[in-house]
Amino acid sequence: MFSEEYTYERLLQDVLDNAPEGIDTRQGSIFYDAISGVLMKVAKLYVDIDMIAELVYIDSATGDYLDRKASEHSVTRLPATCAKYYVTFEGTTPDLGERFYTDGLYFVLKQDDEERYYLEAEEAGTGANGVYSGTAAIPVNNIPGLNAATFGAAAELGSDEESDDALRERLREKMSGPAENGNRQHYRTWCEEVDGVGRARIIPLWNGPNTVKGIIIDPNGLPAGNAVIERVQEYIDPDEDNDGEGDGLGEGVANLGAHFTAVSPTKCTINVSFNAVLTGGATQQQAAEEARTAIANYLKDLTLNTEDEEDIVVRISAVGAIINGLSSILDYNNLTFNGETSNIEPSKEAVAVVGEVTVSVL
Repeated sequence: MFSEEYTYERLLQDVLDNAPEGIDTRQGSIFYDAISGVLMKVAKLYVDIDMIAELVYIDSATGDYLDRKASEHSVTRLPATCAKYYVTFEGTTPDLGERFYTDGLYFVLKQDDEERYYLEAEEAGTGANGVYSGTAAIPVNNIPGLNAATFGAAAELGSDEESDDALRERLREKMSGPAENGNRQHYRTWCEEVDGVGRARIIPLWNGPNTVKGIIIDPNGLPAGNAVIERVQEYIDPDEDNDGEGDGLGEGVANLGAHFTAVSPTKCTINVSFNAVLTGGATQQQAAEEARTAIANYLKDLTLNTEDEEDIVVRISAVGAIINGLSSILDYNNLTFNGETSNIEPSKEAVAVVGEVTVSVL
């Protein structure tokens, strides 16, 4: 690093050591004062050079500079997306654009291509992902004739803007495995270019020659919603005849004759149970919620970051280590997955999701 080698002190000493003979170089002299200000600027320049060097390499670039490096390879950062929930009404159906809220979260009423009503969070990101089906949606404005509005199932969970690390990983994958000939890596790249996709698993020849299946996972490590699946299908190989398989007409980015099918993975639900000694002041519910959040994050990391050629294994020892590190739990025993003490290995077409977390207090 230039800034470590060419510090102000070293630069100053070098100039003083090489001053013409007979020149007064003492601190406060004309010569000393004349060079010190200049050398401060020179030292700052070396710091700036180091900073520029950091920003031009993919391994160390961040933010907008990483975006620029990625754009050189036609890779763009995935934006944050908004959570969407289906909604039902009793009485008058509100006009599109009406605003609703619950628990400090605000939503806008919209309608999809199938004329189904849904509420879309006003703020993008994961903050609105925790609304349960059956929660009341309260209108911001008075709507005559509307008796009740209720949140239904999530149509699409929100996701945060792609992180630098995730963008850097996608960029490395594209650069290290050229995806320009319709190979497996190319299909994965196409899938992951679509908003709302966190990871795609590609299964070739799943239904005979010239067929490709994409297992689409959202940025939270969960099965992608129908809206995301439809966007991926339309982008890669439109399914105009609605037979569940791309038409192979080359109207998307896929090659002519290649039939692509986008699907959501099935859920491999893991119910977790264990006995625990709680810390002072912690409740059974707090322990269960803390454990559930931590285990969900572990499963998300496994789903999104395990390489395609590796099998995903949800290890009971790893979950045990997570539980042991929770602030609400002093000790635990008798940890089980779905009533068993063995690891769980989801199939390539499934994702592991945490189900019920049962904590029995000792």
